Amino acid sequence: MSVDLPEYAPSSSFASDSVSTPGHYVATRYPTEHRYHLETSKGRPWLTLKVFSKAPGPSYLPAFYQGEAVTGSVKLSLDTEEAIKSVSIQIVGQMTSSVTDVLNFVQLSSTLWTRCPAMGSLSSAAAPDKLVGDHEWPFRIALPNECELKSPDGSLEKYPLPASFSERMARVHIQYQLVVTIHRSRFRVDSTLGTVVGYCPIIRPTAPSPARQLAYMENTPLVGPDGDPEGWKCLQSLRILGSVFSTRTVEATCSLALAKPLCYTRGSAIPCLMTIETSDPQALLLLSAPRSIVVRLIRRISTHEPTAGSVGVKGAKKFPGLEYESNVQEVTTAVWWQNPHGSDPSNPQRKVLHGEIHLSKGLKPSCRLGRFEISYSVVVYCPRAVAFLPDGEPGAVLQREPVVIGTAYASGPRPTVNSPPGYDDANSTGQASEFRLFR
Repeated sequence: MSVDLPEYAPSSSFASDSVSTPGHYVATRYPTEHRYHLETSKGRPWLTLKVFSKAPGPSYLPAFYQGEAVTGSVKLSLDTEEAIKSVSIQIVGQMTSSVTDVLNFVQLSSTLWTRCPAMGSLSSAAAPDKLVGDHEWPFRIALPNECELKSPDGSLEKYPLPASFSERMARVHIQYQLVVTIHRSRFRVDSTLGTVVGYCPIIRPTAPSPARQLAYMENTPLVGPDGDPEGWKCLQSLRILGSVFSTRTVEATCSLALAKPLCYTRGSAIPCLMTIETSDPQALLLLSAPRSIVVRLIRRISTHEPTAGSVGVKGAKKFPGLEYESNVQEVTTAVWWQNPHGSDPSNPQRKVLHGEIHLSKGLKPSCRLGRFEISYSVVVYCPRAVAFLPDGEPGAVLQREPVVIGTAYASGPRPTVNSPPGYDDANSTGQASEFRLFR
């Protein structure tokens, strides 16, 4: 079972229980109740853990966004008297690289009940230090927005609480566990019951430029850097050398522009513009074909050094075995189409293409915890045009620009997908399954 969050995205008021519907009717979205049990030899639950979350259904793992408290209850149903010292619940965030290399980066606990001779809430049939019958205790645990780790030099560093992360081939996993413990006497075994819960931080881009917001509201093509300089980051121009039909040498200039801010919400798209200039008309036609331009979103998972142990967590361990080579993966490829406003007649040696990099809803957000990092970048490759042979290695990386993948939309209108119908990303076939969330 995956520890990923279910495929639903929070709105700007993600903690709200109400959803507006047509006709001014407000429908309440009730929390999902998840139940976990320990049973007697006769199959009767004697310990029950209830957790409430906004996951789509009980078959999903409990899922929480930043700012949402973990709530529920613990219930004991005892047919006979039992000497119990206390009942506690805790939530632990762990980063693991193997069975033995475990880092507890956050650990919160709460005592729900403790043995007390003066307790008047005990059943009259029970001795003062024993429990019998039904007892239920509610709990509420608020996760912090940050955690602290020791850096290699011994100083404390703060990091945003990372999202749950677990993939089949990953060397590192990040998960959160909610565990209730029934503490017994020294010579009796404690009982534990728990579940993995999903956690997702709120990573929200700042608002885009007014011109881009207006384009989203009116569902019109985005204004380029010439008309909206505040809305784009224009990368350094690239000099492309090669030959056409192996008969003549050509030189071209390619310039990529990415929409600002360079933080993009998963489930949306990264707007791009590519400007190509050359004095060779035939080369311009070949290089400006939509499938000739190769721009991809790349994900890198890396741990540069062993991670130090967590601070203030009893029994926390260091990460001696966490050093390994970075894992780099091509996530998806940009799709391109010709400028909807047509070519610029004043500059026949220049063509501008509009593009988008579509982001899956299940894409893991950017994350850094100690030396562990999930990072993304937009990478420009050498053009792959028909009858064009580039100087140097074909498919070489020419440029890269770091970007952040967020989990919440910016304030204002939602981004729209502008790629025309039929412009599917043929180069990203199968990528969606790589990030699909398991049920």
